[in-house]
Amino acid sequence: MKEGRITTLSRLSGTIAGLRGVATARGSTVRKAAFSLVVVMILAFQIVTVSARQQPEKSIGGPQHEDNILGVKVGMDVPTALKTIFDNSGRKQGQEKPDAKRNEGKDNKDVRVLYRGIKEGEVQIVFADGKWVKEILLVYAGPRPIDELRLPYSSNISAALGGQRYDDRYTVGYTGTNKLEQFWWRDENMPEGYRVRVGFISGKHTVGGAQGITTIARKIISVTPGDEEKFLKAMARQ
Repeated sequence: MKEGRITTLSRLSGTIAGLRGVATARGSTVRKAAFSLVVVMILAFQIVTVSARQQPEKSIGGPQHEDNILGVKVGMDVPTALKTIFDNSGRKQGQEKPDAKRNEGKDNKDVRVLYRGIKEGEVQIVFADGKWVKEILLVYAGPRPIDELRLPYSSNISAALGGQRYDDRYTVGYTGTNKLEQFWWRDENMPEGYRVRVGFISGKHTVGGAQGITTIARKIISVTPGDEEKFLKAMARQ
C-alpha cells in the first residue's frame, strides 16, 4: 500500500513539473497563476481518487461482513491472535488461555482452540501447523436475521429483481450434499497470493433443501479451499 502511494505521488510530481514547464515557457504571470490553480485541482482530485480505491469495500449489511471475527484474521500468528481475541472479547485477567484445545488435520498438526462465554457467541480458531490462523468460526449467541445481514435468499436473478437491496458479492449454496445447511460465501484475494473465504451458515433444515430459512447461525472465515498450499508457502516466506 505504501509503495503504491509513493508511485502515485511520483507520477503526480511529474505531471506538476510538466505543467510548470509550459507556464514558464509562456512567461505570463497570469498564466502561471492559472496553471498553478489547475495543478492544485488535479493533485487534489487524484489523491482523493487514489484514497477511495484504497478503502476496503464495505457491505450494506454492516461490519459483520468484514474479513475478521473480533479482530482475528487469517494469517495471524499464535501470540497475535490470542492477544487479539482476549483484548476484544471482554474476557478478564486469568482468562487469557482458550477454554479447550485439540489437534486435528493431516498428521494432527493443526490446532483448534475454543473460547466460550463471549457475548457475541462461541469462537473457534484453527492454526495451520499450530502456527498461523487458517480458520475462524463464530457460533452466534443468538440467530441473526438474514435481512439484517442483507444476504440474498438465493443466487437466482429473481432475488436481485425483487426490489430489495442485498450484498451481491455472495454465492448461495449448501454446506453438504444433504442440503441441510444453507451457505453464503465470497472469496477475497490477498496480496500474498492466496484467497480468503468469508461465509455465513444457516441453522439446520429439518428436510434437505427445505425453504423458509430466515436466520444465520454461524460466521466462518477461512483459507479458500484449494489455496491451502499457497497459504502455507506465503506464511513460510514471512
